[in-house]
Amino acid sequence: MLQALFAQGSALMLVYAYDVSVAFVRMLVLSRFLDLRELGFTSLLAATYATLEQLTDFSLYRSVLSAPRENYEEALASAHGLSVLRGLVVGGIGVAAAPLLAAAFSLGPEWPSFAAVGLIAFVRSFENLGPRVAERDYRYGAQAKVSTVANGLSIAVLLVAVALKQGHNALILSLLAQAFGFAAASQVFSNAPYRLRFRSPFFQRAFKFGYPLMFNGVGLAVAAQGDRFLVGAMLDLPALGVYSVLMLVTTAPVSIVTRGVNTLTVALLFNAAEMKRVFEARLQLVSRLTPLVGAFIAVGVLTLMNIVVPVVFGRSFTASRWMIILLAFGAFVRIARNDPGTALLLNEGRTKRLALANLASVSAIAFSVVLLYFVKSIESPALGRLMGEIAGLTAIHLLGQAAFRGGAGANLEAISGCAAIIFVTSIMSFFMPSGANLVPNLTLLCLCAAGMLLWASRFAVPLAKVGFPSRFIGRQGA
Repeated sequence: MLQALFAQGSALMLVYAYDVSVAFVRMLVLSRFLDLRELGFTSLLAATYATLEQLTDFSLYRSVLSAPRENYEEALASAHGLSVLRGLVVGGIGVAAAPLLAAAFSLGPEWPSFAAVGLIAFVRSFENLGPRVAERDYRYGAQAKVSTVANGLSIAVLLVAVALKQGHNALILSLLAQAFGFAAASQVFSNAPYRLRFRSPFFQRAFKFGYPLMFNGVGLAVAAQGDRFLVGAMLDLPALGVYSVLMLVTTAPVSIVTRGVNTLTVALLFNAAEMKRVFEARLQLVSRLTPLVGAFIAVGVLTLMNIVVPVVFGRSFTASRWMIILLAFGAFVRIARNDPGTALLLNEGRTKRLALANLASVSAIAFSVVLLYFVKSIESPALGRLMGEIAGLTAIHLLGQAAFRGGAGANLEAISGCAAIIFVTSIMSFFMPSGANLVPNLTLLCLCAAGMLLWASRFAVPLAKVGFPSRFIGRQGA
């Protein structure tokens, strides 16, 4: 059963790995060829683009997922129409806000670089959503092909731009190439023609489904990007360059995991909605396994970060032990708060509750501002971000109690146990030799992983037998 599940999701994980690894490669290239000030500038541009995308994220393809199959093409065309309108609005906002953003960071003459971010968002709005909608049938191949083309083009353009010494504009050119790649490749690999419809019941339905997620996007954008703007404004661009690299190293695996787990969880629960016993078993399984995955990522950060990062990016990006602990706990809480809560609320159409839950993470900005006011260091926004993630985790449990059903207790139990593992590992890290001591750190990571696998073995197989009965029955019959 698990082998089949991983096989179905391998193409999807490739898509998410591309998305995150491209950001990682961009930062790696830029950190090696730009000084810290220019690196900080590129971080501001990247944060601006991500903020514009997240603030107006309608999750339009998800509205097509919930449409009847006989109305698929009409729903898809309506989603395309809304996407183009969104792109016009986002592009206009980006251009209009460019002079203000540049002035806020004492980069007034560079406002055209900020304005270009709006153009990128507009180009991306012409993507054909067909390959993404196909995931409701566990078909991820077309999406993987689109991502391969777009991200490959992005990296190629980045390398050329860096070779031509374009500075921070290398990032702009790379992002623009990526947007063109998504728009073009999605037309080639889609199984449905690209059409626009504005006068359709599904256009209105897509808007009603998506507009609450704009508030959800506010929470995601502030939680994910707000700290970067604060570091750039309250510290300086070189500090932002260092902070961005350290955050990227931890958020990259977290983004892959959360997106992959969310997509698979939505599909698993959606396809078991009419089978109560199967649904509850799958919910219990996800509720217990997701925190364990987050704990493994967190322990990896604790044990390997100061070994890998200085080698890959340079010694300027060595983190303090307190910074590593904050980043590890932040990664864990982010994964734990994402699912199964997000998948449950999406499956039940409770997008308003999901938006409110994610808005709780906006508190990270308030925490970070206060902490930065008293302590001018990059550890302050890292702590503020962690506190915001904890607020988001609390909110999604309070607002999603009905959706969690019997999974809330199992989820909280797993979160508590995993937090204890990370806490003990954090204490042990203070007694580990400083510097690149690979063997003791890998030993500690392997011991923690073995303990978590032993824990998972106690519940995973029994729950999987109930949650995926046909697969186990077929195996026994054979």
